[in-house]
Amino acid sequence: MRTTKSIRILAARLLPVVALTLTLASCGGDDLTPAAQRWAMPANEMPLGPQGLAQGVSSQSVATGVTYYQIKRGAPSAADFWTVNIGFYATQAATQTDATNLAAAGFTTRVDASAGTDLQGNVLGYWLSVGRYAAQADATATAAQIAQATRNRYKPGTRHTSLAGNPTTGPWIVNVLAIDPSRAGAALSVALPGGNDLGAGGETVSAAQARVNALAGINGGFFTNINPFGAPLPPRSPVGATIVDGRLAAAAIGKRPGLLLARDANGRQRATIVRNLATTITLTDAQGSAIAVQTLNRPILGTVVNCGVQAQTPTREPAQDTVCTNYDDLVMYDALYLRGGASNTLVDAGYQGARYELVVDANGAVVGGHATLGAAPPPNGYVLQGLGASAAWLQAHATPGTRLAVSQRLSANGADLALASGTSLVEAGPTLSVPNLAQSAAQEGFAPTVGGVDAGEGGAANGNWYNGWYVARNGRTAVGVAADGTILLVEIDGRQPALSLGTSIPETAAVMAWLGATSAVNLDGGGSSNMVIGGKTVGHPSDTTGERGVGDTLMLLPS
Repeated sequence: MRTTKSIRILAARLLPVVALTLTLASCGGDDLTPAAQRWAMPANEMPLGPQGLAQGVSSQSVATGVTYYQIKRGAPSAADFWTVNIGFYATQAATQTDATNLAAAGFTTRVDASAGTDLQGNVLGYWLSVGRYAAQADATATAAQIAQATRNRYKPGTRHTSLAGNPTTGPWIVNVLAIDPSRAGAALSVALPGGNDLGAGGETVSAAQARVNALAGINGGFFTNINPFGAPLPPRSPVGATIVDGRLAAAAIGKRPGLLLARDANGRQRATIVRNLATTITLTDAQGSAIAVQTLNRPILGTVVNCGVQAQTPTREPAQDTVCTNYDDLVMYDALYLRGGASNTLVDAGYQGARYELVVDANGAVVGGHATLGAAPPPNGYVLQGLGASAAWLQAHATPGTRLAVSQRLSANGADLALASGTSLVEAGPTLSVPNLAQSAAQEGFAPTVGGVDAGEGGAANGNWYNGWYVARNGRTAVGVAADGTILLVEIDGRQPALSLGTSIPETAAVMAWLGATSAVNLDGGGSSNMVIGGKTVGHPSDTTGERGVGDTLMLLPS
């Protein structure tokens, strides 16, 4: 049954932006309050835009203890518009040369400051723009004129000012799935694409929901989404620690948070936001010689998306949307990769050295080794692939019958987490339920610079990744846990000025705090954000090509 409630509240104060973190000593997460008041949807205004905006809330029962809410708030502001974007510059002075060149070509430019600051409080940079347009088509036409007039010296794009992160009036669509584990006849699970098709093109939320017949679902954590070899789709696998019902599918990149799902003593599911995830995977021979395995099921050997401890250069720190390399890489592939029919065949384009793989059976005995990559793992066995020093180690152990043992360890804040049946995990970030959001996010790899350098979004000139990812409004997906243990899955539609703007990371944190999450973490967003309820897509994915295949999803299955 669906009910609808509209509110229009005038208030003199803004709601707090973030909530305090509660520490769970055993695993670095957030505890529950035993006598906490039962969670309910807030009756006051959501902290997006100024107070007094129109806001409507509809609700629908999905199952016992599970309710879906949709919040619609605000309307487009007359002060926002489409504009031609020449570029994003570190200083106002840096815009001058291009402004002069464009003036000579007959175009009047405008300089707009970023809505955000770096960690020292300095303005992130400045947009150089041309014109104000009600329709994107008109801005696109002017962009084409600029390219033609400057003989393609400038090839500008377009942007809508409502997405920049400055104050505005909306609109926003926020989808919330509230799960009370003490009452719910359903539980969350982590679903991999196709169940066991890592390294392929991913799986949309709607396809995953239909495949497993879930009551509801959302997209999960970050995943490999680069395509240097021009395949029809990027080879997609989770980036960061991923556990599916006790089975490790991918390793942590270091210093990042995640959502841990486990069963309590009464068999009820409990969700915990954990921090500082770390994995250790060690391969040991019969003589005690050991080597570290970087991760499992990562496509493109030697290429490390989001960097972290699996990488060598340019950094071993986590760095969102940055591509690092490891030319001594060592990765394990099992039956979760390409349905067990093959292992990885791709190697970082810059690597010129030796490569080697070992095929190991279910008893830990080497079956054989190859310099050509791509062998399928034996039933319940695995394939090891290495570069550089790791390739040499593998080749030295290629004699059939050589015994190898694998150990795996997962921890949060230094405390071990059991890889047990009923336990699942998705790594993501940043942590939203902290008072020092920007500083905490930077430590988790969502910083204005990587090693002091901002290479721009996608390495493009005149770009700024942090401005576009952290400060600007995008589609967002997040998960939080309320004081009474209620699990809050939240999807915010974005990048569609007439429908829903999305939120910045600080705005996302504010929404989660307003909803009552005492702990919360951001999941993958942008074009990945989507929610499906009862077979119906209630989100509005922003990719022009349609719903995006993702590296994993969170599915709500009947118990």
